[in-house]
Amino acid sequence: MNLKNKTILITGADGGIGTALIEELTTKNIHKIYATGLNLEILKLKFGKFGDKVVPLELDITNSESIKNCASKCSDTEILINNAGVEYKIPFLEDKAVQSALFEMKVNYIGVIEMINNFLPNLKKQQNANIVNILSIGSLVVIKRLGTYCASKTATHILTETIREELSEIGIKVTAVYMGYVNTRMTPEETKTTKSEPKDIAKEICIGIENGEERIYPDQVTKNFINENPIKTTYFD
Repeated sequence: MNLKNKTILITGADGGIGTALIEELTTKNIHKIYATGLNLEILKLKFGKFGDKVVPLELDITNSESIKNCASKCSDTEILINNAGVEYKIPFLEDKAVQSALFEMKVNYIGVIEMINNFLPNLKKQQNANIVNILSIGSLVVIKRLGTYCASKTATHILTETIREELSEIGIKVTAVYMGYVNTRMTPEETKTTKSEPKDIAKEICIGIENGEERIYPDQVTKNFINENPIKTTYFD
């Protein structure tokens, strides 16, 4: 897929990976990027330097009306990048586990379902449309201190594998991105595991999209894991 002249929507645009993706995509001669997030003023401050190439829009992916309004305003979207996410670092066996699990599921899983279903009519009108779900190595493994987060990302992994088969029949590509720790505010400073830089992750994601990859592994930690544990999905009727 050639990113040139594409219209792209990114959720969670004000986060580390979202911001890095927008900065990388603007080097690809794209037509337009809808940069969405919770705080419109922050989005304007971050991306005003790009002029008309980047359109800041307020979007709360936990709010159905907000998603519907966004889909209506952004009907020319060709690539939908579901990047917004939260991580509470709450183990299952704590008092706050239910509260954190519910919200992580709402953002990391249910919000992605709602975004896809609301944008699907728009994407069906486009040639070479693509849905890109930003996942995590936590979609594939258990990270002990991130139990509820891993559960939400695993759910979105299953979602991604499911709709890929269904949407391939109508020509819409579905891409999953799996990564380890990235040097953003979601990753604690004291984390000893190797952390990738957002700009490097963004560059690898764009390369993967352009190469038409169904699954993108943008860092060495994930590549090493996948080499030993390749993803294999079995479908039952």
